[in-house]
Amino acid sequence: MKKLDCMDKVCPIPVIETKKALRENANENEFEVLVDNEVATENLTKMANELKLDSKVEKLDKMKYKVTLVKNENSLNAKEIENFDHNKVTSDNYVVFISSDKMGGGDEEFSKSLLEGFVYALTEQDKLPEVVVCYNKGVTLTTINEKTVEDLKSLNERGVKVLSCGLCLDNYNLKDKLQIGEVTNMFKIAELMRTKHVVKPC
Repeated sequence: MKKLDCMDKVCPIPVIETKKALRENANENEFEVLVDNEVATENLTKMANELKLDSKVEKLDKMKYKVTLVKNENSLNAKEIENFDHNKVTSDNYVVFISSDKMGGGDEEFSKSLLEGFVYALTEQDKLPEVVVCYNKGVTLTTINEKTVEDLKSLNERGVKVLSCGLCLDNYNLKDKLQIGEVTNMFKIAELMRTKHVVKPC
């Protein structure tokens, strides 16, 4: 068995190093990779599927996972592995969390326009976010701010999920004014913060 220690290494490094080990150890049938985050386990599993390897993920500790990859009669050979593009399976998805109706702590109107500019800038990115989550005063962006509502609608039409905190909508009496996206809860918000790459403009 070939063992790789990829603890403290962010993706795509675990995938790249595992691909290298698979290529350089053509006679080895089993590989064990240690990583410290779920994204790495997901990307290694995706790679295993693409290379037709059997895979198994075990959680050893709070921030320690073991991914076992085993070759079978259908697995790709060393040459095919060498030509495999790791970008095919590694994920650079991100989730945007917006907690205010302003960006930064300067002049109020200017700070509001900065945030509107940020939301518009998201629509122009080559890589769109997976989800936009609005909570606290951020829920005004999905309800009463017409500029951001239109931009969020544009993102939603292109596959971006838009979520607003239900408790926050209730607190600001905005639940009946929701114009885009779905209502979510703090459990889902905590889960996304814990498991995804997070971008927070405010």
